[in-house]
Amino acid sequence: RGARAIAEMAGVDLDQCYGAAVDLADRAGRIAYNAYQKGKCVEAKAASSDLVTETDRAIEEFILKELRQKFPTHSFIGEESIKGPCVLTDNPTWMIDPIDGTSNFIHGLPFSAVCIGLAVDKKAVVGAVNNFVLGHLFAAQKGCGATLNGEPIHVSTCTELNQSMILTELGSKRPPGVLRSKMETLYKIAVEPNPVHGFRSLGSAALSMCHVACGHVDLYYEYGVHCWDIAAANIIVEEAGGVSMMPDGAPLNLMGRGVLCACTETLTREFIPLMEHVDYPADQQD
Repeated sequence: RGARAIAEMAGVDLDQCYGAAVDLADRAGRIAYNAYQKGKCVEAKAASSDLVTETDRAIEEFILKELRQKFPTHSFIGEESIKGPCVLTDNPTWMIDPIDGTSNFIHGLPFSAVCIGLAVDKKAVVGAVNNFVLGHLFAAQKGCGATLNGEPIHVSTCTELNQSMILTELGSKRPPGVLRSKMETLYKIAVEPNPVHGFRSLGSAALSMCHVACGHVDLYYEYGVHCWDIAAANIIVEEAGGVSMMPDGAPLNLMGRGVLCACTETLTREFIPLMEHVDYPADQQD
């Protein structure tokens, strides 16, 4: 059964959910943009590079309040409000990252986004990702294609690694062994005689995936992401014609702490053997 059919069987009106996600991403983005132009009160989480602001919390509270009023039987996972184990069931579940790219937001780099995704049966079916600084609102729902500011988008057609542009991140937590593995992968794809065109880091998992979706880059991979980082962008990539999976090629698990998305499956088959695996504990143990 397809994800859309499962959603309909569960009584989920995807058109209504899509409209709510896009509307809230737009409204929350206006709040975030106003805060972006002002001073920020910053706190560190577990790592000194894992940051949160009062704006993250305020936007998440705003989004969750609105969604709970509209969809009282649904479940909710928010980055800043999670307490204890993060549980994803088959119930329709909204996943919210109020500001993906908080470090960029703090430093004034214009790559931060409000992310609102909906999963049904643990598969993403609706997503809205709003880069509120640049005014780029990416959106998709299952079976309806993906858009940027209302215009259709599509992935590139690249099939060869040495013709590709790649995005990745080092992540906010960088113990020596993990960082060494990540740097080894970068070395393998960058070294001559057959290097990629280049690799870049945007500082936002969701926006990295969206730039794959609209064909600006050809592949993005990262270990250490959480479900709220990738749920909304996952459906955008797939509806733009791309593929998404775990970094080792297994089917994507939103709770699995890793993601690989690309314009073509052919490109992933060439890339995966070059990767150094990094072991992260899943957000949810099955």
